[in-house]
Amino acid sequence: MEPDRTGRTLRRLRTERGISLRELAGQTFCDYSQLANIEAGRRWPKDRGWAERVDRVLDGRGALIAAWDADQAEHARRNDTMRMVDRARRESEALLATPDVAALDDIQEGIVEIAQNARFESYDRTLGRAMDIRAELMRRLTLGAHRPDEIRQLWIALGRVCGVLSYVTLDLGQADTALTHARASFHLGERAEHDQLRAWARGTQALAFRFGKDFEHARDAATDGLRYATRSTGTAESRLLCGLAASVANLGDSARAVELLDRAERARDAARPDSIPGLFTFTSAKQTYYRGFSLMWAEDAKTLRKSVQASEEAIAAWRRQRSPGDEMLSHIYLASASARLGDVDRSIAAVMPVLANPISAHFSWVRMRLTQLEGLLAEHFPDSAVAKDMRETLVSSIRSA
Repeated sequence: MEPDRTGRTLRRLRTERGISLRELAGQTFCDYSQLANIEAGRRWPKDRGWAERVDRVLDGRGALIAAWDADQAEHARRNDTMRMVDRARRESEALLATPDVAALDDIQEGIVEIAQNARFESYDRTLGRAMDIRAELMRRLTLGAHRPDEIRQLWIALGRVCGVLSYVTLDLGQADTALTHARASFHLGERAEHDQLRAWARGTQALAFRFGKDFEHARDAATDGLRYATRSTGTAESRLLCGLAASVANLGDSARAVELLDRAERARDAARPDSIPGLFTFTSAKQTYYRGFSLMWAEDAKTLRKSVQASEEAIAAWRRQRSPGDEMLSHIYLASASARLGDVDRSIAAVMPVLANPISAHFSWVRMRLTQLEGLLAEHFPDSAVAKDMRETLVSSIRSA
C-alpha cells in the first residue's frame, strides 16, 4: 500500500506554485496543521470535495483529485483485507470453541499451492483462497460429505489452512489473530495425533509471541514443540531450535543461543524431507537467516561478527531462492549487527536496499525491525550527523509504510 500519494502530490503542486502552507490554508479555508499533516502523510482527507477544492486553488488540473482517488482505492482494498482477517479470526475461534465440527477434506494440492505462493502474491489473494478452502472443508463436514476413515486427514488439512492464515495475519501485524489461528492449528494436530502439525503450530505460536516481544512465552512454546519433533517431522526440529535460540538470545543468553543454533544444524542433517513445501518447509536459507538474527543481540564482538557473516550468507541465499521479505529482513539484521559493532557506514550501506523497495513491500516484520535499527543508531552513534540523517530517513519510511 502507498497511502501518501495525496500528500506528495499536494507538496509538489504547492511547491511548483510557490505557495506556503499558511498561504494555502488561507486560500482554501483549511486549518494549517491539517494541511501539514496531510502533506507529511500523517493524515488522509476522507472528503473528495477537499481534493477538488484544493486542486482548483493550486491549478492542479485534476492531479490532486487523481491522487486522492488512487489513495481511496488503496484504503478500500486494505479495509476489505482487514475484514477478511477478522472473519478468519472468528472462524478459528469457532474451531477452538467447537472442535468436533472441524472437518477437513483431502485437498492437499490447493494447500500446497497456497503455501508455495504466499510469499509472492498479495495478502488479500492468499487470505481469500485459504478461507475459501476452509469454508469448503467445514461445509463438507457439516453435511457429512466424507467417509469415516477420512477424518484424520481432514483435520490435518484444516490445521494447515489455519497455519497459512496464521502466517499471513502475522505479516499484517495482527499478532493476537495469528496466535488464534496457530492455536487452532495445534488443536487440530492434537485431534489427529499428527506430530508434524503439532510441532509446526508450536513453532508458529513462538513466532507470533516473538513479534509481540513476549520472549518468555515464545521460549515456552518452542520448548513444548520439541516434544513432537523427530526425524519424521522434517525440518520442524530445526525450526523450533532456531526459534528457541532467537527467544533466549532476546532474553540475554547468547551463549545458549549459539548452542541451540549448532544443534539445529545437526537436526537438519538428520531430518527427512518435509511433506509440504513453501510455508511448511524450513529452508537452509531460513536457518542461516535465524543465525544472523539471533546472534545480533550478543554483547561480544566475536559473536556479532558471526551474525554479520550469517546475514551476508542469508542475503546471498535469498537471492537464489527468492523470498523478498526475508531478504529485506536479512539486510536489516546485517545493519543492526554492524551498528552494534560500531560500523555506521556498513550499517547504512546494509539497510539501503530495503529503503529502495516499494513501501507496499514493507510488511509488519520489516517495519518493526527498521524501528529497532533506528533505536540502535541513536544508541551507538548519538553524535554522528550521518547516523542522524539515516535515522530521519528510517522514521520517514516507517511512517509512510
